[in-house]
Amino acid sequence: MCPKGCLCSSSGGLNVTCSNANLKEIPRDLPPETVLLYLDSNQITSIPNEIFKDLHQLRVLNLSKNGIEFIDEHAFKGVAETLQTLDLSDNRIQSVHKNAFNNLKARARIANNPWHCDCTLQQVLRGMVSNHETAHNVICKTSVLDEHAGRPFLNAADDADLCNLPKKTTDYAMLVTMFGWFTMVISYVVYYVRQNQEDARRHLEYLKSLPSRQKKADEPDDISTVV
Repeated sequence: MCPKGCLCSSSGGLNVTCSNANLKEIPRDLPPETVLLYLDSNQITSIPNEIFKDLHQLRVLNLSKNGIEFIDEHAFKGVAETLQTLDLSDNRIQSVHKNAFNNLKARARIANNPWHCDCTLQQVLRGMVSNHETAHNVICKTSVLDEHAGRPFLNAADDADLCNLPKKTTDYAMLVTMFGWFTMVISYVVYYVRQNQEDARRHLEYLKSLPSRQKKADEPDDISTVV
């Protein structure tokens, strides 16, 4: 049976077209023999895990022009190795699970999404570069590094390894902390030396201010001369 709101036809395999059907979610009653599946131009916001696991003949999957924001780890479980074309362009995807595209053999279209460029995306795209030329079209909407916003991600990733930023940030923080402690120690030593100098000066001035003892004329000498 064809899912409600969709058109099904047989031409080199079952072609299920659900384009512009006002769908808010992916139909769960998709025929197992589906080869081409068009779900573009709808209001789909998510891809449930393992939703396509029974579509073992699926070769083309078009999910473009929807409102998808995130791709979970098992979104394409069961079809990752059979898909030839995957279209996720023109959605609202900001991030994906680091394993979302594992074993994916399809040529993926992922451009025109508001990507947040971080370590996870860097790992995903580096794994896609050799097989998915459209990875070069990913533009950073936002990024862990402000200077990457608005730039092609793969070009920006050449400038910095985003997966090492936490370590570098921690090292920088430690360096700043150590410098702060060193400055405090030096300041204390300088203060201590100056305080001791000031105390010594005051003590010397005090000693100078004391009246000196004058020996009286009739006062006998402490040491007598023995004749």
